[in-house]
Amino acid sequence: MQPRFYFEAFLGIKAPWSIQEVALDEKKKAIYIELGYAQEKPKFSLFSKSGEVDPSGISDTGTRKRWTHTSFGYYSCYITSSFANNMINGVGISRDVLSQPAFIGDLKRNYTHQLRQQVAITSARGFSAEAIASQFAIDLVLVQEILQDLEKAAESDRLAACLPTETDPIWERIISDRLHLKTQAFSLRLLLSKLKLAFLEAKDDAAVNATVIDLRKYFISQAANLDAEINQVCSLSMKKQVAEERAAVVNKLVLPSLKNGIWLKMIAGKINLNSTNVSLNLLLVRARHAFQNSADNHGKLVVLNSVREYFKKNARLLRAELVLINHLMNAPEEAQFTLPDENHQVWQRILKDDAFLPSTHIAYKLLLANLRSQLLMNPDPVVEISAARRIRDFMKQNQRFLEKEYRLVLNRSYST
Repeated sequence: MQPRFYFEAFLGIKAPWSIQEVALDEKKKAIYIELGYAQEKPKFSLFSKSGEVDPSGISDTGTRKRWTHTSFGYYSCYITSSFANNMINGVGISRDVLSQPAFIGDLKRNYTHQLRQQVAITSARGFSAEAIASQFAIDLVLVQEILQDLEKAAESDRLAACLPTETDPIWERIISDRLHLKTQAFSLRLLLSKLKLAFLEAKDDAAVNATVIDLRKYFISQAANLDAEINQVCSLSMKKQVAEERAAVVNKLVLPSLKNGIWLKMIAGKINLNSTNVSLNLLLVRARHAFQNSADNHGKLVVLNSVREYFKKNARLLRAELVLINHLMNAPEEAQFTLPDENHQVWQRILKDDAFLPSTHIAYKLLLANLRSQLLMNPDPVVEISAARRIRDFMKQNQRFLEKEYRLVLNRSYST
């Protein structure tokens, strides 16, 4: 018999919900949890209408549904129940859906609301689908399914989907003033005053939980007007701020002088513009050949100037490339270089030597552990190259979060 009350505490399950059974599969490294729901009997049942349902909309569907939940350590977690809200079945992501208990899901989806929230906020922070699947130890197909559902949602609902679930302690920290929430929204300030008073007068967990639910429901309903507040709760960069930053970059585009080292790095192949402009790519191929065959510095300067003049004459057609050049100019020195390809020995060192590239990034460490396990089972050169490519792609896609690791790879690859 498993201590079900421990799992209820871990999952934030409260009455009328309860765990009926917990099963562990050691071979599959999986935990299976069966949920029950105590439906309230209507008062004066002799006079109540037949078929009357629970006020929350939760009812017994007659069919057991299994949802994938967030993992417990190395164990995948699956929650099963025949109880759900039929009234919002299959409607996608809406305010009513976002207000449902975190540990269950939609009858037509295969994931819980909490797993959707974690995927949503991780995606909003810039992680790729592959990185998210690796971090949460779930199937890539399921991550893509969640991301597709998020894409179909209205913009305000998509933003609200990033909000922490009702089981997250951040809501109680806000209400209890352990976390100061800065806001100019008058209605939110009034609500917080009311909830803080109710919190102080609360005599049990149910009363405290009611204040949390009220605050979270307000955030969900007003998500379109609470960009700054949601940024504080979720630690996200809001769309308006990102748009302003991009606009500022575009408006301040400059063409580097001939003395700027960016041209030499471009010719030497140490930076890659990833351009789709055929004429530019052909010019760079010819310029590299001419640069290598130049006998003196004057000839090399002529080659560099020819590339710069091409950018000057075709600035409108090369706006994307100029944006990247300006970004590289303002980036730290090591960030101006491109990662070595998957055949470089630095990736083999990373795969074989745990001390070669230390990291505290959870998603990166999970991916590396998974790849090393695959190589131990099948030490084939093709598998090794594939593993190196996956590490390189992951680091490239998450450069902002792996700044230290990115810098070490560049330093160690270009120094060899």
